[in-house]
Parts: sequence; structure tokens; C-alpha cells
Amino acid sequence: MASLWYSTPLTTVTTTTRCYSFTSNNDPECSSITILSLVYTAKKNTDNKKLKKLRKWDTQKSKNTFSYPKPKPTPLLIHQQQYPQTKFQAIEQVLNDLEASLEKGIKIDLEIYASLLETCYRFGAIHHGIRLHRLIPESLLYKNVGISSKLVRLYASFGYMDDAHDLFDQMTKRDMYAFPWNSLISGYAEMGLYHDAIALYFQMVEEGVEPDIFTFPRVLKVCGGIGLVGVGEEVHRHVVRCGFWDDGFVLNALVDMYSKCGDIVKARKIFNKIPFRDSVSWNSMLTGYVRHGLEVEAINIFRQMVLKGEKPDYFSISTILTSVSSLDFGVQIHGWVIRQGVEWNLSIANSLIVVYSKHQRLDKARSIFNLMPERDVVSWNSIISAHCKHPEAITYFEKMEEAGEVPDKITFVSLLSACAHLGLMNDGERLFALMCEKYKIKPIMEHYGCMVNLYGRAGLVEKAYSIIVRMDSEAVGPTLWGALLYACFLHGNVTIGEISANKLFELEPDNEHNFVLLMKIYEKAGRLEDTERIRMMMVDRGLDH
Repeated sequence: MASLWYSTPLTTVTTTTRCYSFTSNNDPECSSITILSLVYTAKKNTDNKKLKKLRKWDTQKSKNTFSYPKPKPTPLLIHQQQYPQTKFQAIEQVLNDLEASLEKGIKIDLEIYASLLETCYRFGAIHHGIRLHRLIPESLLYKNVGISSKLVRLYASFGYMDDAHDLFDQMTKRDMYAFPWNSLISGYAEMGLYHDAIALYFQMVEEGVEPDIFTFPRVLKVCGGIGLVGVGEEVHRHVVRCGFWDDGFVLNALVDMYSKCGDIVKARKIFNKIPFRDSVSWNSMLTGYVRHGLEVEAINIFRQMVLKGEKPDYFSISTILTSVSSLDFGVQIHGWVIRQGVEWNLSIANSLIVVYSKHQRLDKARSIFNLMPERDVVSWNSIISAHCKHPEAITYFEKMEEAGEVPDKITFVSLLSACAHLGLMNDGERLFALMCEKYKIKPIMEHYGCMVNLYGRAGLVEKAYSIIVRMDSEAVGPTLWGALLYACFLHGNVTIGEISANKLFELEPDNEHNFVLLMKIYEKAGRLEDTERIRMMMVDRGLDH
């Protein structure tokens, strides 16, 4: 043991090691994570005579012919019982020790800062990361590109884009690596700020920063978000110039980008060039076909995928289930997922409810819902929407509340639609008030449309019109005015019908249905001259009647 202490001849190194062992309460499996930190180099030992004596004594001890039992460490000191900690409590303790050390004037090695920033990023401890940022000396932060890059990534990953960009702008050597650029581009993309992300990419190119293998998948995702194929083609050319044209991750991103930008033919061309297709390749092509409404192609790619032994992911299965119009194919996929043992995956089960309800197989939809081992708000919304023309919709909503599931705005769209269709005015008013008062959901256009439809069908046209009048005029779209016009047609309200029709003529000048409805309102009222006037207006606009 003694030789360990004087292996460095002129320096005594005192190592303070604090071990934090904890398990994550969020993970299904218990994991023990150990953070070893805070290694400090202490003072030099100038007493070389003592070191020489120690060496001499150790040499003599090794020549001793007698064998003495070595002393055992005290269990109380070595095997101290550690109390359980969560990962955040452990990081908190490390930061407390770090602060105490800095207050004592102890210099912290930059590797400690780097490892702690990495820990905060991986554990999602953004607030601990912000606290750590305050402890890092500014001189170290600005001159060390590694530390500042990790901090940019931490802020960008959790949506703190202003802080991330401010720090990025202060970096003096940001042109050395693509890492901070990638982090910032990815952060903007996740926030949906695609134009900011693509502008940063072109700034990166202009400043001569060399992209790496992680740059292009992020940038191509941004291009798909913008939806401009010309921008995507420019990035594609840059991919080729940089030599990443055969990288699997980049090729998958290109397939996704072109399909989102509307060029499904180019997406398939690139897909065919991928030498080793993985599940991401197949799923990207599958969702691309579904997005473009190419049902036959989507079914074919799904079948090829299964024959090749590649498993579609849950998202792709859900997407194709809810998109195809064929019940027979939906039943085939249902059988396939049962054989795969994934029929009770939440997203797949929810999609199966939609499939069967779309084809009026409510008995099958109810059977799946009742057998689900777990349900989320989408499950309840799906079964309520399936009964949007039946009084059972309200019954399912009551069960939803009893189960403790919190409804969202989509829940109330289905409920109010059911009330409007069934003429349940009292229930509709009660649910609308419940949505606003109890659940604090701000009504959207669809909610107001349902209420206008509810009052309009009940003959309360003036009350339906008063809802629209109270709304912001710019927010009122053709859906509301169209519902009101139809109510006027049903109940022969000429005055409000004219107001609604004139608004629709401005919003939808080429929609002949609005002109026809107003003509029928005039015909019911016996105003034949006005009927002819509207007919001539249609002729002037080139609309056929």
C-alpha cells in the first residue's frame, strides 16, 4: 500500500473521491450509476528525507523472512452504507461540493466541468446545468471550445434557444468543429423554427466550417420542415461534394426530405440506391407514400418490408392503418400485429379503433377498446369520435372522467359534434361550459363551429349568429360562416343568410356551393329577382350551375 503513495517522487497527490450511487425512479429497471468526481492536486511535499526513509523501510520489509498478517480495513470506514439517491439528488450533491471547493479557492479541472455537463445533458437536468454554467469561469468558457460546445448543446436540447445562441455568438473558435453548429441547428429544428435553422446552416457553409456525418441528417430534416424542394436539392449537392452520398443515415434523411417536399419519385429513386436498407429506410418510404395518398404503393412497400424481414415501427403501422381505405387490408394488418404480439401497443390499438369505426364496425372498435390493458387520452378520443353520431359518446366521456383521464380539446370537438348531430342542446351547452370552466380549455374554431351548428339545427339562428359576432372577425373562417348559412337555409332566415353568404363570397369566391345555398334561400322566400341576380353573379365568375 505504501508504494502507491510515493509513486510520484516529488509530489504527494491527495485524492478526494466521493461516490454517489443512485437509481432512477423513472426507469423500469434499477440501474446503479456511480459518479466519481472532484479530484484535486494538493501541495508539493518538500520533505524528501521522509520519502527516502519510506522507500528504505519498504525495501527492508520485502526482504523480511517472517510473514505477518496484513491489517484488514475497518469495515465501518470502507463499506459505509450508502443511502439511496435519485439522479437529480446526486447531481445536486456534486454541485454543492463543487461550490464549496470553489469558495475555498480550489481550482477545478476542466474535465470535471465537461463530465458534469455531459451528465446534465444525459439526465435531462437542465436546471442543474444552468447552475453549473454559473460556476464555470468565463475565461475558461470562452477559450475552451469543448466546454462551451457542450453547454450550447445542453441549452439547445431543452429549447433555451436564446441562451444557446448568445453563448454560441461568444465562442471564439466555433469554426473549428461542426458540433456546436449541429446542436444549434437541431435545437431550432425541434422547436419548429426551420427558417432559423436553415439560415444557420448556410452561415456555417459561408464561414467554411466543415460539416460532419451528423450535420446533414439534421439539415435535411429542416428542409423537409420548410417544404422547399429547391433548398433540399442545394443541401443534397453539398452532401455529394462532402462525400457523404453513400452514408446510410444521410440517405434515409434524403428519402424523408424529398417525400415531405413533394417529390416522391426522387424519394423512391434514392431509396432504391440504398445498399443496405434498415427499418428507418423502409419506414421513411412507407410514410412518404401514405403522406402522398398513394395507398397502393404504401401497401406494396409494407408487404415488401415484411417479406424482407424488416419490422415496421409502431408509428408506421399506426400511420398505414389510419390512412388506407380498405377494410380488408386493415384486417390483414390486424392479423399480422396479433401474430407479432404487438396488438396491444397503445398507438396500434388506438389506430385499430379508428380503422373499424371508420368502416362502421363499432362492435369491433368497442371490443378492442374494452380489452386494452392500458388507455390514454387518444384511446378515449378515438372511441368517443367513433360514436360521434350516437348518444354513447357522452356515456364514454363520463367513463373517461371516472377513470381519471383528463380530456383535451379534441375530446370536446367530438362531444360537441355528437350533440349537434343529435340535437342535444342542453348537453352541448353543459359540455361547452365544462370545457371552459373546469378544464380551462380555450375554445378553438372547431368548438365554435359545433356550437353554431348546434344552435342552427335547433332553429336558434340568431343565437348562432351572436356567437360569431362576439368572436374576433379575423378568426372567423369559412367553416363558421358555412355552418351559419346552412342553418339559414334550413330555417329560411334571409337576413342572416345574406350576411353569411356575402362573407363567404369574400373568403371563398370560387365555391359555388355558397351561391347555390343563397339562391335556395331566396327561392324559399319567393324572391325570384334576387335568385336570378345570384345566378348571373355565378356566370360572371365563371361558375357552373
